[in-house]
This record gives sequence, structure tokens and C-alpha cells, in this order.
Amino acid sequence: MTFPRLLLFLVVMLGSKHLHADVYDVYLLAGQSNMDGRGDADELSETQRRCPADAMIFYRNPPHASDGWSPLATGFSVPPKFKGALPSTKFGPEIGFAATVARSTTANKLGLIKGAKGGTSLRVDWNPGRAGEPDSQGPCYRDFIETIELATSELTYKGHSYVIRGLLWHQGESDSRSSEQRYRMRLTELINRIRQDVGSPDLPVVIGEVFDNGRRDTVRAAQRGVGSSMANVEVAPARGLTTWDEGTHLDAQSQWQLGQRFATALSKRSNSKRLKPANGPHEKPNVLFISVDDLNDWEGSLGGNHQAQTPHMDKLFHESVLFTNAHCSQAVCTASRNSLLSGIHPSRSGWYASTAAMRKSYDEVMGDHKMLPQYFRDHGYETLACGKVFHQGVSDYKDRTKDFWDETAPTYKIPKELLARGDGYGGKMFYPFPKRGSQIVDRYGEEYADGHSLCYGALDRDDIPGGMMFDELTADWASEQLRRDHTKPFFLAVGFVRPHVPYTAPREFFDLYNLDDIQLPDVPDDEMADIPMMGKSIAYGTLPAGDHYAVVNLSDSYWREMIFGYLACVSFADAQVGKVLDALANSQHAENTIVVLWSDHGQHLGEKKHWRKQSLWEESTRVPLCIRLPGQATGSSCSEAVSLLDVYPTLIDLCGLPATAELDGASLLPQIQDPKTPRDTPVLSTWYYRNHSVRSNDWRYIRYRDGTEELYDHRSDPGEHTNLAGLSEFADVVAEHRRWLPKIDALPAGDDRWEGDKLDRRVREWTENESVPAWLK
Repeated sequence: MTFPRLLLFLVVMLGSKHLHADVYDVYLLAGQSNMDGRGDADELSETQRRCPADAMIFYRNPPHASDGWSPLATGFSVPPKFKGALPSTKFGPEIGFAATVARSTTANKLGLIKGAKGGTSLRVDWNPGRAGEPDSQGPCYRDFIETIELATSELTYKGHSYVIRGLLWHQGESDSRSSEQRYRMRLTELINRIRQDVGSPDLPVVIGEVFDNGRRDTVRAAQRGVGSSMANVEVAPARGLTTWDEGTHLDAQSQWQLGQRFATALSKRSNSKRLKPANGPHEKPNVLFISVDDLNDWEGSLGGNHQAQTPHMDKLFHESVLFTNAHCSQAVCTASRNSLLSGIHPSRSGWYASTAAMRKSYDEVMGDHKMLPQYFRDHGYETLACGKVFHQGVSDYKDRTKDFWDETAPTYKIPKELLARGDGYGGKMFYPFPKRGSQIVDRYGEEYADGHSLCYGALDRDDIPGGMMFDELTADWASEQLRRDHTKPFFLAVGFVRPHVPYTAPREFFDLYNLDDIQLPDVPDDEMADIPMMGKSIAYGTLPAGDHYAVVNLSDSYWREMIFGYLACVSFADAQVGKVLDALANSQHAENTIVVLWSDHGQHLGEKKHWRKQSLWEESTRVPLCIRLPGQATGSSCSEAVSLLDVYPTLIDLCGLPATAELDGASLLPQIQDPKTPRDTPVLSTWYYRNHSVRSNDWRYIRYRDGTEELYDHRSDPGEHTNLAGLSEFADVVAEHRRWLPKIDALPAGDDRWEGDKLDRRVREWTENESVPAWLK
């Protein structure tokens, strides 16, 4: 932490909180000397110098550290060779801007965050570099983003809320030798990156046109070009302004007028999210609802595996609000999908697994409440579905399918004789298996029949019935729906199966990777030493000797081969997602469709010596989740812990539908508007009956039904290798997370009592016989 940042942190933390909370409309001011301000305050009238009572400024011009938020006044500028403490005798456009904005009808307070410095260039000093890599960024850009973080953190700490309403930019004199094309490219990149870094992809921007001294025509043309070509960007003209030196620095009256022009230009733009189409037969936005089965964080944008090649999803993530700390309610297909689509947590519904008893309880659980697609259908949407949306496909409830969907994809038929080439697992969606069957069963025999799923293989087209995999047919059907005319807004659900086991895909996706280069996850030999018995029982899996034992003992390379297969399936799924997104981009619906992409849960590839989902650790619960609004081209990321339960209420808000009281999640609209908006509630994940995980921003707490616990600090231990639950210094953290456990756990739907399951029986056997497998110790 730099010294100025440390100093401000101490000031904030040692200061007292406000007695009441305020809402701030925040504006960002950046650039070089005319933004910093070279006007002489003594040349303003008394009325012009008088600032709105509720206006505050957070000013920082390194090496001048900030004292935090201060009442707005003249003097927040650093002229050349200035050695004293602020205030100086100078001011910038913030004074005229604040006076003009204050005349609006808003009841919010005004906050200005200013980080400008004279003599700085866009080429070097304001170079935005690479996202998340401060060392690649110019010093002014790096300092400005840090200033925004400091300022907004102070507001949040003091209990206030805020909305960043716009960016005011005045710079270009130092880049007068740049070509028009080069300056325009750099300015466009800067605006996009600031929008990304503050989490507001359509942030209104006003560019202050540089003064015309006869030698800045290319910069001025570039500024006007950016203003006419970029969405939500205006230009404040320099026409009629005057300078006190030789054509560079605006005099006092021109500085004040420039502030007025910034406010006037900004009033033409809005920070609200546009969800209505520019043209079309209906007002409400469409929804493209994409799910990818068993997809963990192995995408470039989420960083789970740097070898993964996922260009189409990464592009979507970069255009969306990407929730980088999203988690499922339960890490198994049926329970996760039922919770998202119903909006009800498994601990309340009792929907923990795929059983006939669960399906019989539909009316008992739902009552008059509606599943997400039915809710949209009942409120005027055309609903369409293809692929794996529910666990069994477009519906787990055959008598409800027509309530959910107006139209579904045709059934995918596979001849029985071809299914027999597999091994009895899966059916139409998961087929085909490797041509020679499961490597686990081939090595260990039919006693290991559950190992049919732990297999991989590259497929030639002749190995695939009809030459097309289920996901390819799904992508084609969805693409066709996007090319159609629709007289009503549509809700199109598209469910892809891969990378669900078996890890088979067309050979070209295996060719993207080199098996010898595949890297294994970091799994310490003593990984399970501090894990309670119930956690060990979950990790054990279903195979007679344990899943991990079977994989690592099949051959020296089989662990790597399984990852090889999973990566190929991830890239295959990515290609299908890309096909659908391309169809949308080339359709008449491109500018009026919300895109949501999610996975039902993650997937372990040997982490925690586990090979399924079906656990309470990070690899199981963490999921990709992104939401792209209509017309959005530049994205942002939100690191707050969020739940898949939040998707239902979020879509209701985004589409302007009436609220429903049954939902357990909370709308993500505040985070979509400002990704730094904090969340008050951590994510509750469940593994079957009375085993729970609470995931907050920095911690994961696990409590099993026998009372044993785990605790991990994600700031220092993202791999969850060190269980801190038994250490006294973390007792308060454990207590804080315990309070989020459910007060009542519903019995598994359809059961009248609970007598334990195989997890409990395995724990009892290990305990009584002192026989925990050596690889789990």
C-alpha cells in the first residue's frame, strides 16, 4: 500500500462514522492542466465563488496526498512550481459545473472525484495499460483509479451510498503531435477502460474540447470523432473561450464557463440502463438464457485454468457484468437448477436430489408460485427451450412442460443399438461415450460401473450418431429461433450439456491442447489431513476404492488425461455458445436482448482429491455468471459474493415484471448499475440434508450435519488448503458465519423422516473400524 493510500486509510478508519447515511451523485474529473485548473479565483465574482452547500470534492494530485472528502471550494488545483499546502489560488471547471448541476431537481448530494495533473499526455501518463495490472499503466491513470477507489471506499465506510453519474475529461494539449487516428484510438481505449474499471459500461462521458491555438487540429478532430462515434459521449465545445497565456490555459471566466458546458453536455446523457428497443414490435426486452452444465471457472476471464481456450465466453464476459464470486445453492444438477428456476433454496424446498419422491412434491413445494419460465410466460413472454434447462431437459415435470414453454426443440433420437455401444449411463444428452468405452471400467471391471462417467475420448464424426452432438443440435435450433420474427418479447432458454461427463467431444477440440503440456492442479499430499470425517466421506465419491484412488492408480497419466478431456469439452461448449451469440448479433433482436450465461455448479478435477461436484468446496459451488444488457459493448466485473438464486429476481427487475414474494434471492440490479455496491448477505450452499457452506466475500465456512466445521480465508488461501475452524483466533469469524445457517432444514422432499445416508454410514464404518483410507488421511 502506498503511503498516501495508507494515510487515507488511517484517516478513514480512525474517524467516526456519519450519524446518518446520504446518497451521492458522483462525477469523475480527469485530464491535464485545464482540468486541474489554472483560473485565478480572485477574478470570480462572489456569487461565482459560492459553492453548493452539499457539494463535496475528493482531490488528489500526487505527490499531494488527499485529506479525504472536503467541502467544495476554489483552491483544489496545483499550479506549476506550487510548493505549499492546499488551497492554492487556482480553480478548475468543477466550480461552474457544481453550480450548474446543483440547480437540477435531484435531492442527492454532489460528490466530485478529481485527479488531474498538468503537462501529462494520453500516450504515456494516461495510458490505461492492461486491466488489473497497475505496473502496465501510466502513472496518472493508475493514480486516478486508485483515487476513485479511495474516495468511494470512504463513502461506503461512512455508511453513504453513491452512483457514479459521469466522467468529465479535458486533455490533449500534450498530444498535439499525435495523428488524429492515433489520439482517437487512445481516447476511445481510455474511456472504455475507465468504464470497465468503475463498473459502469455505459457511463456518460463529456470530453472538453481543447482550445484552438492553430496547432491542435488533429486532437480537436479526434475528440469530435470520439464524441460522434461512441455511445453516451458528448463534447463540450471550446468555442468562445479565452486564455490568459498564449492559447493554452483558460482564464477565470472561461474556466467557469467550461464547467457550465460540461454540465449542459452531460444533461443530454443518462446513466439509467436502457432496456427498451430502439425499434421493434414490443417494449420489453427479450431474454437469452444460456446454461452450461458442470462448467467450473476454467475460462480465461475467471482465471481458473490459464490453459483453457474459451474465446466466445470470454468475449461475452468482457461485454457483460461478470460476477466473479457467484455460487450455486447446491452442487448437483437437479437441485441447483430447481433452486434457480424456482427461486427457492433447497434447504427450504427439500429438493436435494433427482428422485421420484422429489417430483411428487412439486405442488407441495410450489403451490401458486411459478417457475421462472412460467412466470415470464404468464406475463406476456413467448417462452422457448432447447437442451438441458432442467436436469431432464426442457422439463423434469412432464405434466408441466406446456405450462413452462410455448415451444421446445424436437426430441433427439438415438437408435437403441447405438446406445448399447455406450454403457447404460446417460441417454440422448450425454451420449456418446468413448468408442472403446470407459477407461475406468476397462481397467477395474464392472464392479466399477459408476466409473463409466470418469472417462474421456476424442470423437471422429463417424463415432457420433448423425454426425452431430446433442449440443450442436441445440445451438442450431436456438440460432434458428433468433433468426425468426417474434410478435412478443421472448424468453429463450438454451442448455448445453458439455463439459458434463463423459469427457467426449469432436476431435478438433482435443487438437486445441497438447496432452503432455496439461498441468495438474495443486493438491498437497496432506490435503485431507484437517478435513472432518464427513468431508472425507464426500470426497471419497462412489467407486469401491474411492474416485481419486481409482484415477491416480489407473496409470501415471490418467489424471492429466481427464483434465485434457475436460478442457476439450469446455472449448467445445464455448464454440456452441459462440454460435448462438453470433446468431443473436446478426439478428434483428441484437439491440433488445438481455443475455444471461450461468452454470449449475462447478466441477472438481482432483482438487481436494475429489472428482465430482457434490461437495461444499470452492470448485463445486463457484460458477460462471454474467449478465449483458441490450446494446452493451463494454463490461465490468463484480467481486461480491452472489447466488444463482439472485437470477430470478434480477430478471424480473430488468424486464419490469411485478415482484413475487416467494423468492429467496435478491436482485442484482444494484450491482449491475454499480458493481462495487456491497452485498449484505453471503451465499448459502447446501450438500443434501443439513450440510452447509456459507461463502462471504473473503471466507468460506462449512458446517456438516455432525457439527464438524471448516473455515478458509480466500484472501490468503484461495485453494482452500488450510482449515482454520479449530483455531481460537478465528472464533469470531466462525460465529459471524454460523448465523447465516438456515434455522430450519426441510426434509428431503417426499420423506417423512431422516435416517441418514451412505455418507453417514461410511463415517460410522471408518470411525468404528479406524479404517479411513490412507489417501484421505
